[in-house]
Amino acid sequence: MSDDEHYVTLLLAKIDAQKRTLHYVNCGHNPALLFRSETGKVTCLNSSCAPIGISSEQVCELASAGLAAGDVLVLYTDGVTEARNDLDEEFGTDRLSALPECGSSLSAEGLMNSIFRSASDFCNEVGFTDEVTILVVKCNFDGSM
Repeated sequence: MSDDEHYVTLLLAKIDAQKRTLHYVNCGHNPALLFRSETGKVTCLNSSCAPIGISSEQVCELASAGLAAGDVLVLYTDGVTEARNDLDEEFGTDRLSALPECGSSLSAEGLMNSIFRSASDFCNEVGFTDEVTILVVKCNFDGSM
């Protein structure tokens, strides 16, 4: 067990393309974003347990979500949402959540680049102050992801 200053966040996800399901455990990490092609809306896949190391008796629950063709999963580090502009405003989850909605027709790589450019443009001359990692998965279910 660690103290309040030493812990690890983790988001572990597994996509079953045959069953069209996403199984995940989110241990205090940023919520993954799931764009639903059917509704055109983004839902947050929030934490299912505390960060690793907070409690020695921690039990993590597996969460699941059904997937459909055209759905888009976005995973990211806090360097994206905590990017600040010269007015000291954060890029934030709201701005990030709007991007899969308007960029759902892009390829996974195209959407990832669009998210990076948007956050980078937002923080402009300030630049990123933390690591930035973005992973985008488009659910095609035609044998490829």
